[in-house]
Order: sequence, then C-alpha cells, then structure tokens
Amino acid sequence: MFDLSNLNNNLEGTSLTNIIVIALVSFALSSLIAITYQRTSREIESPKYFIQSLILISIPVATVMQAIGDSLARGLGMLGALAIIRFRTTLRNPRNMVFMFTSIAVGISAGIYGIHIALIGTIAFCSIVFLIYFSPISKANHVVGNLQFEVPDSALESEDTWQKIEEILKINCVKFSLTKYNVAGKGKNKAGSKTVLFAFKIKVVDQEKAKYIVNKLSKTEGVFNIKINFIDDYEKI
Repeated sequence: MFDLSNLNNNLEGTSLTNIIVIALVSFALSSLIAITYQRTSREIESPKYFIQSLILISIPVATVMQAIGDSLARGLGMLGALAIIRFRTTLRNPRNMVFMFTSIAVGISAGIYGIHIALIGTIAFCSIVFLIYFSPISKANHVVGNLQFEVPDSALESEDTWQKIEEILKINCVKFSLTKYNVAGKGKNKAGSKTVLFAFKIKVVDQEKAKYIVNKLSKTEGVFNIKINFIDDYEKI
C-alpha cells in the first residue's frame, strides 16, 4: 500500500528533485482548487486573472517555505522583506478570499514537506465546496438592488398612494429598507408641485420579480421616473 509518510520522509531536503516534486505537487493541488472555483462560481464573468493567481501562488509560497526551512534567521529576514512590499489588491468577495487563502495554505503545507496534509486538505476543501454548491444554501441566491422613484408632494397628501407603494414592496420583496428620502425644492413636475425622491434597497427572489415591481409601480398613480440598479450578490441587506 502506498504510504504518503514515506514520500514525505524521502522528500525532506533541498535537492533539485525534491524542489521539482514540491513545485509540481503545489501546481497540481492549486489547479484543482482553481477548477473547483471555476465550476462552482455563479459570477457571470469569470475573473481569469484571479483563477491564474490561484494556480500560481502556491508555487512561490512553497519555494519560500523550502528556502526558510528550520532557520529562524531566514524566517525573520523573509518577514522583513515581505513587510516592505505593499499589496494593494483587494478581494471584495469573501468567497474569493477563502479560495486564495486555501491555495496559499497548500503551498505552505507542500513547502514544509507535508504533502499528505496538503492533499487531504485540498480534497476535503473541494468536496465541501461542491457540497455547498448543490445544497439549498447556495441555490437561495436572492437579487439585491437599489430602487428609486419620484412622487409628487401633492400625491403623498393622500395616504392611498403611499399605501399602494408599501403594499407592492411588502408583497414582492424578501426585504426592503428606505435609504433615501429627499424633497426636491427646485425640481417641480408639470402640475407645479414639488417632488419627493424615494430610494430603497430591496432584496427579491430574481430579476423577473424586480421587473414586476417596476411594472406595478409604473401603473401606480403619481409614481414616475422609476429606476432600479442591481448590485453584487454578496452585498446583503
């Protein structure tokens, strides 16, 4: 039976063969992580440079860990060198951050000759990602957007108009919250009355439901200039 611990013991050292094997192992495992990300990502446009980074980053990390070895002085020197470099790239999506950290962890494990740790950790991580992808947690992907419309000040004097607007939002939105209320002092509609600008952040089941809300509001008397902008799915209400 193949024993990974024997492989780890045989690889310990900085020979050319060991360096090449560690680099290939890092590349293979990080490629598996990148493929898992690409298969399970629900983003319309796949970030190709991020996927390339997932594959590549484990190799230099493993190389650094091999170079440091058990030397405290090398470790402190490397820490000082890395402190000089400023990484300005930000990952807005927390999911992308998890994948990047996993690829780095694979490089660290392979660099200290813990191939069995890197292999088991990668397989476990990818399996759980696919499990979450096919679970109801991932499928409940609500759409978040900013809804904006205007209502004449005279129309708001009647409670019926506001009740209709509120009823449309309550029935069709999973959640909604008022983010802006502005009375336009200068801008007036054709009737000569002031207009009130409303802005809501809404969460709906899908974009079709958002279109239905816009259609219902357009048919409500007094409501005009309706706009809706969709935002990233990880920005929740």
